[in-house]
Amino acid sequence: MEFAEQAEKLNRLVDENPQEAIRQALELSGSINIDMLKAVILVDAGGLLKDFDSVFKGVEIFRFIVGKCKENSELSYNLANGLHALALSTRYEGYSWYGITEKYRLEARQLFYKAAIDSEASHDTRSQSFTNLGNLLWSSYRWVEAYDLYSQALEENPKNGVASSGALKMLRYALNQGLGEPELVKSEMEHLADHVSQNIETIHSYSGEHGVNGITGEITDIRPIKKTEKVAHVDNYEGFVVKNNLTLSPTIHSHAHGSQYWDNINIASVISTTGSGGSVPEIFAMVNVLKSEYILARQLLFDASHERFKETGNYNDTLDYACYGVNQSALALAQRSALDILDKIAVASLSYLGIDGAKGASMKTAWFKKVKKGQKTRELAPVIEEEVEKGNTALLAMTEISRDLSNEQGFLAIKQSSRNSSTHRFTVLHDMGLRHESGESDCVEHYRFQEFARESLQTLKLARAGVVYFVQMVLIRERRLSGERDGVSLPLFVPSHEYIRGLEG
Repeated sequence: MEFAEQAEKLNRLVDENPQEAIRQALELSGSINIDMLKAVILVDAGGLLKDFDSVFKGVEIFRFIVGKCKENSELSYNLANGLHALALSTRYEGYSWYGITEKYRLEARQLFYKAAIDSEASHDTRSQSFTNLGNLLWSSYRWVEAYDLYSQALEENPKNGVASSGALKMLRYALNQGLGEPELVKSEMEHLADHVSQNIETIHSYSGEHGVNGITGEITDIRPIKKTEKVAHVDNYEGFVVKNNLTLSPTIHSHAHGSQYWDNINIASVISTTGSGGSVPEIFAMVNVLKSEYILARQLLFDASHERFKETGNYNDTLDYACYGVNQSALALAQRSALDILDKIAVASLSYLGIDGAKGASMKTAWFKKVKKGQKTRELAPVIEEEVEKGNTALLAMTEISRDLSNEQGFLAIKQSSRNSSTHRFTVLHDMGLRHESGESDCVEHYRFQEFARESLQTLKLARAGVVYFVQMVLIRERRLSGERDGVSLPLFVPSHEYIRGLEG
C-alpha cells in the first residue's frame, strides 16, 4: 500500500474507530516517515480515547525522531501535540492534576510557541501552533492569553475556524463570569460564530470529524452574523491600541472606544471590616497604579516603535549594524516596565490575601513554598493552594504564568531574560547583521530590533492579562466571601477618581 493511501486510511480510522487505528498503527514499521505516521496516529487516536499508554508510545517515537533529525517546527508542533495529549489523558482529580501534568504542559507550551514564531514554518503550522498553545493555556484558565493567541492564529490563517471557535469560547466564559460589556461581547460572539460556520473545511482539515462535531455543537445557541468592517476615525495611537488589542478592559476583544476612558477595568467593591473606619482599602490604590503603569508602558512601546522620541545625543558607531538612541532605550524600558507590572500584581495579590511578606514578592516566587535542596517541582503555599482549591481559577492562572516565567523550559522565560539584561546589563538592538547574542564580557546582550519589538508587544499583552486575572481573582473571592459570611455584610463602593477631582465632563 502506498504511503499516502495508508496515511489517509489510518486518519479516517481515527475518526471512525480510534481503537482500531491504534491497533493498526502499532503494526507499522519502516522509514522515518512511517514512524512519523505511527506516532501521529497513536497520539491522535490515543488522545480521543484518553489512552495514556498509546499517547506515551507516540511521544516516545517523536522524541526518537527529534534525536535523529534536524530540529524543525513541524517536529516541535507534533511533539507538543503529544505532550498536550499526555496531560489530557491523565485522570483529572482536582487541583493535583496541574502538579502531575506540569512537566508535560510546560514543555508543550514551549514547543508550540517555538513553532508558532518560526519564520521558516508554514502559515498553517504557525496558525495551528498558536491555536493549540491557546487551547493549552485555556486548560489552566489563562483565557485572556488564549484569546490573544487565537487572534494571532487567525492572522496567520484567516480561515482557521478552530481558532475562531476558541476565541468564541473565551468570550462566552467572560460573559458567564460577568466580565466585559455584555452587548459588545455578544455581538463579537455572533461574528465569530459566523466565521466558524464559514470555515468548516479548515476545521475538518485541522481537527477531523470529531473536531467539526464538537465545535459546531458548541455554537448552536448563537445566531451567526457576518462582520462588517467599520472605518473608525482615530489617531495613530488609538489605532495601534485597537489593532493590537491592548485596551485594559474586561471587554477583552478588539473594539472601538466610545469614551475617552478606554481602560476601564476596575474593582467595583470589596467587603470591608467594621474596624476599618470607613477608609478605602489599599487594593483600590494598587489597581489604580497597575492601570496607570500599564498605560504608560503601552505609550512608551508605541512611541519607541514609531521613533517619536526626539534625539539629542550623538553616538559612536560600533560597526555591527547596532541601533543606538533614545527610542531603542525606550523600547527596552517599555518591555521592562511591563514585567515590573507582573511583580506588582504579585505584591497586590499577597497583600489582598493577607499573606506575610507581600512587600518583597515577585511574580516568579510569590505563590510557592520555599524550594528544598534537590526538589524539582514547586508546591503552592498553603493559603494560595486553599484559595485555588476553593475555585479561584484566576489565581490558578497567575501561578501558571509564574511557572512559564521562572522555569528555563517555560515559553515566557525569554521575557525574564531580556528584562534582566536591560535592568542589570546592557541591551543592544540591531536592525540587521546580528551575529552574536552576548558580548565579549557577557555584559552586553544583542537582539534583533524587530524581534525585540515583537517580544515587547507580547510582554505588554501578558501584563494586560495579568491585571485582568488579578481583578477577576478579587471578584471571584469577594463573591464567595459574601456568601460565606453570616449576618449583615455591606460592600464598600468607591467613587470615580475623575468625578471627585472634577475631571468628568
